[in-house]
Amino acid sequence: MPQADLDQRERELVEKKVEDPGMTANALEKLIVTSPIVTIDHIDEYGFPWFECKLLDEFGREEIHSFAIMEDESWELLGREPT
Repeated sequence: MPQADLDQRERELVEKKVEDPGMTANALEKLIVTSPIVTIDHIDEYGFPWFECKLLDEFGREEIHSFAIMEDESWELLGREPT
């Protein structure tokens, strides 16, 4: 889990000014539990890779989330090394 998203959730829970506190962290936690492998959809003009995922909310309704992977030491690169 990206530490920045965990920190944001804590701030939002304390401040109580956000309608859905921790939405990003909550969605990423669901994604990790259900389907931790994603496919990069595109790379934006700043070089950030993006992916989308579909998750179910607490009522069983489908939600679509879109995430950018930003440089952060909390991400772990998996796969084989380039040759």
